[in-house]
Amino acid sequence: MTRKLLALAAIAVLAAIAVWFVFLRNGGADASGLQVETAALAQRDLSRVVSSSGRIAPLVTVEVGSQLSGQIEALNVDFNDRVTAGQELARLDPQTFATRVREAEANLEVARAQVSVSQANAQRARSELNAAQRAFERAVSLRERGTFSEAQYDNAETAFNGAQAGVAVADANLRNARAGLQQREASLESARVDLERTFIRSPIEGVVIDRRIDVGQTVAASLNAPILFLIAQDLSRVQIEAQIDEADIGDIANGQAVTFDVDAYPGIRFEGVVTQVRLAASAEGNVVTYTVVIEADNPRQRLLPGMTANVTIVTGTVSGALAAPNAALRFTPRGAAEALVTQTAASGQGGRGEGGGRGGRGGGGGPGGGQMMDQLAEELELTADQRRDVQRVMQEAFARMRAQAQAQGAGGGGGGGPAAFQAQMRSALAQVLTSEQLARYDAMIAERANQRQDVRRGTLWVQTADGRLEARQVGLGLSDGQFTQVLGDQLSDGERVVVRVREAG
Repeated sequence: MTRKLLALAAIAVLAAIAVWFVFLRNGGADASGLQVETAALAQRDLSRVVSSSGRIAPLVTVEVGSQLSGQIEALNVDFNDRVTAGQELARLDPQTFATRVREAEANLEVARAQVSVSQANAQRARSELNAAQRAFERAVSLRERGTFSEAQYDNAETAFNGAQAGVAVADANLRNARAGLQQREASLESARVDLERTFIRSPIEGVVIDRRIDVGQTVAASLNAPILFLIAQDLSRVQIEAQIDEADIGDIANGQAVTFDVDAYPGIRFEGVVTQVRLAASAEGNVVTYTVVIEADNPRQRLLPGMTANVTIVTGTVSGALAAPNAALRFTPRGAAEALVTQTAASGQGGRGEGGGRGGRGGGGGPGGGQMMDQLAEELELTADQRRDVQRVMQEAFARMRAQAQAQGAGGGGGGGPAAFQAQMRSALAQVLTSEQLARYDAMIAERANQRQDVRRGTLWVQTADGRLEARQVGLGLSDGQFTQVLGDQLSDGERVVVRVREAG
């Protein structure tokens, strides 16, 4: 019996220990039964990156084609061969074009003969004109002396006029023959150009990266020039055309550093730089992308044209930045965790972007506390009497704002928000400050407004000594996807921020 009692007592003790271990121990830290998980702020080196992919290509690629149709008679280069400018790459069958050259040369000789004949005819016509002119002049003289009949005079005049017309015709024939000669010379030049074009030559110095013809193949250049060779000018430098989403293109600029890798060399990172952001957009479905050109050195020519490069563009870096985990920025007290929120933090949440996180400090009942008062006194050079009057009117302005917020019951709508508060604050300060001090106050408010527009705002929650949650409004800088830079003096290095609140156990 005694053994049974001892066994039952031992079981009861163990059960009590288990209950304390599971329930009472966790609940001892927080009477609400909630467990607050935090993370410490720390200084980190952050980099914001944009990832994409693209094909590797030479900086300059020339497509070598043919303007003539014909059969490939000779092929002088192959894949990967280095070529120089003007080097013969291939040759079309030249027989047809050589025949056209000989035909054009014969036509040119005919045209030259016609010019010679026309020159002789023009010379003969001028001789006949001289003879007819002399006969006509004698007829005129004899007619005046009355020894020449009218019929003879008319014949002489007609012969003279006919000789003049003959010279005009001969000159026209000569000009026509000379024009025909120029036409035949042009035809011969065109035939010779076509004969020269049967030689397919390299326009640049580079490497043959593609050959699309073989000996005996017929090239048809009726509409478009067929591509016979693809020549890369210099493979010691390559470029990548990466497609960047429209959401990220605003962060891309010329000169940004780029790292990339290719599947052919796993574990090796190559470096490049952004050289061009093309304005032309391409849309596929509902996705709009822009082409970003990246140049990189390829001294050992390990990067081959056509390889797929996985690109990472560094759009911003910051060293030694106070950083918070993004989970802390996403945290918002919900459900049972709302009971831990301090009244100051709850009211400060409505002043997002206006320094609401400072509402719990300074002992002045809000942003009109000691810290803000000290800043105004320093920047506006307030006298002791002015400082006392400014503090009084600021407290009255805060009291009116709180009364309006309570009357509306909006929990932070605050009778028009920050703009209304600024208007009431300025109206109150105008009763105390000089015109010069008021102008300096306006300039100070405008400068801070511009700074707030340039800085993103966020809320981080901290746990106070009594276990409550308090919101801190902070500026947000660069983010690498896991951590975000924290700006301002609301938080310091090593301070812990809330990441999650869950029920204990």
